[in-house]
Amino acid sequence: MLLLYLIAVFLLTLYMRKLFIVLLFFPCYIFAQTADSYTQSGNAKTGRKEYEAAIADFTKAIDLNPKDANAYFYRANAYSNLHNDAEAVKDFTATLALDPNYHNAVYYRANAESNLKDYSAAIADFNRAIVISPNDANIYHYRANAKSNSGDYAGALEDFTKAIQLSPNEADLYEYRGVAKANLKNDKNAIADYDIAVKMDPNNADLFYYRANSRANVKDYAGAIADFDRSLKLNPKNADAVFYRGNAKLNMGDYKAAVADYKVAQTINPNIKNVEFYSANALSNVNNYEAAIRMYDKAAEIDPKNPTIFLYRGKAKNNLNDKKGAIDDFNRALTLDPKYAEAFQNRANAKAGMNDIDGAKLDIDTAIMLDPKNNYAYFERGRIRVELKDTVGAMADFDRVIAAKTTDENVYISRGNLKSLLNNFGGAEKDLSKAIELNPANTNTYLNRGNLRLKLKDYDGATADFQKILNADSKNEEAHIKLASTMILDRQYANAIAVINSAISAKPKDGALYELRGEAKTGMNNFSEAITDYNRSIELDTTADRAKAYANRGNTKALMKDYDGAMKDIDAAIRFNKTYDGSFFIRANIKMKLKNYDGAVDDYNSTLFANLERIETYAYRGLAEAMTGDTASMNADFAYAVKINPKDDITYVKRGAAELYFKDINAAVKDLNTAISLNPKSDEAYMRRGMAKLAQNNKAGACADWNKAVALGSREAPEMLSEYCK
Repeated sequence: MLLLYLIAVFLLTLYMRKLFIVLLFFPCYIFAQTADSYTQSGNAKTGRKEYEAAIADFTKAIDLNPKDANAYFYRANAYSNLHNDAEAVKDFTATLALDPNYHNAVYYRANAESNLKDYSAAIADFNRAIVISPNDANIYHYRANAKSNSGDYAGALEDFTKAIQLSPNEADLYEYRGVAKANLKNDKNAIADYDIAVKMDPNNADLFYYRANSRANVKDYAGAIADFDRSLKLNPKNADAVFYRGNAKLNMGDYKAAVADYKVAQTINPNIKNVEFYSANALSNVNNYEAAIRMYDKAAEIDPKNPTIFLYRGKAKNNLNDKKGAIDDFNRALTLDPKYAEAFQNRANAKAGMNDIDGAKLDIDTAIMLDPKNNYAYFERGRIRVELKDTVGAMADFDRVIAAKTTDENVYISRGNLKSLLNNFGGAEKDLSKAIELNPANTNTYLNRGNLRLKLKDYDGATADFQKILNADSKNEEAHIKLASTMILDRQYANAIAVINSAISAKPKDGALYELRGEAKTGMNNFSEAITDYNRSIELDTTADRAKAYANRGNTKALMKDYDGAMKDIDAAIRFNKTYDGSFFIRANIKMKLKNYDGAVDDYNSTLFANLERIETYAYRGLAEAMTGDTASMNADFAYAVKINPKDDITYVKRGAAELYFKDINAAVKDLNTAISLNPKSDEAYMRRGMAKLAQNNKAGACADWNKAVALGSREAPEMLSEYCK
């Protein structure tokens, strides 16, 4: 008897890795001298990796002795080393036919069947092998591989766990069990297995790669990027690692870095899948829509039947205001997938942008029908319903999305705008504040909240909001104008002028800035310098916006009691711009001073025609109507003004003035007290309450109120003090 030895390397594939198994030495008993010599020669050639020549020798040995199980077994291993697993399976089967107790043939046939992706046959053979060797960790390991490859991740997990019990110091087992857990979407526990494996095998690039993917799945993008970096340090040619690192950077909002990674990944592997699509997404996120569209074009050439590519290209076109091109792409996506809810949703948005509101409503309803849990679709429908003036339906849609605990600032902004439209200014301010909490970097929301706070006469809050914008962008002209306008309303004229001067130094030929400074100087009773500024504004601004400078110059002239000059300026303002509400409002106020109450009512009407949102006009018109004796219209206007904004002090001041006119002194005092409680800086409220107290023969109280009015900047109170409080 002569003992022969053979070293055979067997290939097993798992997760793109190749595992080589060393075949142990097996005895071969020679039945015929010639067969024995061929078998020995074949083993020698196998040892030198001359597998083709070895197969030829084993074949001759089999021809001479067809009942030699060892010769079939050796040839099977040579076939395996040449990756000819089909022939290997045949020879392992022949081995077992000759010798059913040839246990290693069962195990190795299972490996060959796995390589052929005949996982059910492989698992059956591994089952037989486990019966023979129940404590062999390798068999559980490779059966787990077969189960994973057949999609039985739970079964694979059980086998890897058994293998770890039998051989707890094998890093590979923890690695592959981690992969099985990840495939079961149990990334947290997968990471725990990868952590153990990394300690055992710190130079395994794949380990860091797998852990990076699991970290990305649990949204630990920073941890994922760190692991991708370590994996690439060990294996810089792993295009997938670079690609997925790009995805992690994309999810962290580092879009430029993501694009850079996608380019590197494509350089390493020009055939890497989806790189064009993800690159396009990253470019879209940095608002480079033209470049994104070019990349989506490439993605569409590669995968023309992928509806998602056309959806996202449509989104990019929509952002470029190419509504028609966007709709064409959404149509293409819907042709490929007629039940694509997101495509209906985005087509609705594009149609709304083209004023096809009915078509938009039909599309968004379809999107919701297809995907009733899509909160963004309800948000989009809410916006469409606002356009359809269905404010109740719109509010219900916004409320639904917010009730689902959305973190999208735009939902709160849209609901806030709707509440403002419905004159719920307090509710609107809360929504805009929540939007700012969600995204404190969005200066537009500060601008909107600042404007809203102006309506609420929260000048301190408005000032803070406009200042916040300037802190982010010191050259923002609109914020300069808004901040200065707020300061003027709050009678901080010197501060307003300082802000305007700063803006003028940056833009010395901006007519709007001189007009605004003219308003501030008027507030300081510096009328001549104010008119100089208005003149400069008119000289610089040749657009319809010069109407504001004419109107406010007219207002200043009226304060100088140059009523003819004032009326001429305001008439000029209306000629330049018939839609500027300020011209009509100022002229109405001048007519009130001139006791032309019917004319004032007409101009207040024109003010509201030009701008329905100038809600203080209702209170002013109410007082004018009182003077004409039209008490029905007066009461209606005051009631509406209170309904719109019950915290607007102007309404109570003007109603108090009307009640004074009708000698309802107690009612007047009550309204003026309310006005002062709402706005302690209202000089007109103190001025008129002083008049009411005088009517009550409370001269001391009247004089105290007039002194307060003077301190707050009243132009009328000094005359009252002079006449009654000597």
